[in-house]
Formats: sequence, C-alpha cells, structure tokens
Amino acid sequence: MKVKSRIWIEKDNTPFLGYGRIQLLKEVDKTHSMSAAAKSLNMSYKKAWRLLNEINSSAKEPVLEKQIGGKDGGGTYITPYGKGLIKRFENLNQACVTFLEAEFKKW
Repeated sequence: MKVKSRIWIEKDNTPFLGYGRIQLLKEVDKTHSMSAAAKSLNMSYKKAWRLLNEINSSAKEPVLEKQIGGKDGGGTYITPYGKGLIKRFENLNQACVTFLEAEFKKW
C-alpha cells in the first residue's frame, strides 16, 4: 500500500500553484514558448494562457517575461522569481511526501 497526496497553494481562495501549473511553468522554461509548452502537456493554448496569466497576476512579482521578436526571435521566459517559486513548491511537495510516507510506515 501507498499513501498519495496532492498539494496546491491558494491565494484568496483561488488556485495559485499546484502540480499541473508547476509542470506548465517548467515546460515554458524548457521551450520558451507558451504554445509549445501547452502542446507538450496536451493542453489548449487558451487554457495554458489562462493558467499562466492567473499565476502571473497573483504572484508578488512577475513569473513570466515575454519578449517580442527581434534578431533572435521572441519567446516566453520564467523570471528568477518564477524559478524560485518552482523550486520552493517542489521542496514543499517533497517535504509533504516524505512526511506522509514516514507517518504511513507507523500504521
């Protein structure tokens, strides 16, 4: 047997960060494209845009930075603050998993 759990963070009773949103941010970081990130997660561009916009507008600082065309082309980038959010969420999630597994062993 295993114990399973999912955590998410809310702001004003609205989802801010959770597993799916973190995966989307990580894909944007990898591809530098909202469209490519959405496609790799089998998600519509419209949904990805909505989720990323919700994250960006709820955060204390910008999480995404968009660059328009130019010599090297445009793209969407995760800010250092955004990368910190990803890292902190993953650390929190791992701490929860470790705690739950330790507690479950006591059963």
